[in-house]
Amino acid sequence: MDEETRKQAILRYVNGESPKSIYTDLNRSKYWFFKWLKRFRSGDLDWYKDRAKVPLRSPTKTRENLRQLIISIRKQLELEPFAQVGVSAVKWELSKLGINFPSDSTIKRILRGEGLVKKNFLHSEGSRVSLLQGVIWLQQHSPGGPHGPALHKRRWQVLLVQCDGSLQPSYLH
Repeated sequence: MDEETRKQAILRYVNGESPKSIYTDLNRSKYWFFKWLKRFRSGDLDWYKDRAKVPLRSPTKTRENLRQLIISIRKQLELEPFAQVGVSAVKWELSKLGINFPSDSTIKRILRGEGLVKKNFLHSEGSRVSLLQGVIWLQQHSPGGPHGPALHKRRWQVLLVQCDGSLQPSYLH
């Protein structure tokens, strides 16, 4: 229906009818009429057909070659003993190559999408303590309470979160 309306409007124009009378009679806007007149004048044989409304490119999407480079850098870093493998290490390697690197969140999203993000665990006394949850409470202790005499050697109490959610007190000297 719309394609026929477009063809009819342009045919009327070619036969000498004024644009205003055409778009008014068809209950269309001035913009609508001149859009289709411009397409007709372009010489395209399918000028009257709808065009896809999807963008021709996605400016915010990470280029595939950069994505693959980030993944290969991460995998290479994992092969090196004691190497840092996080976002900062990937960015450092990209900068050494002279490549402008994307944001931290973009690198994280790429690595997570490839399954390259792993949770770190510390094994202590048979139970696993997550380093990602880390220290949730830190308090300085000294004999005589918080207002007691200062000591050269301080003891720090740390509460660690276990995998089952329980808290385990520990002391650092």
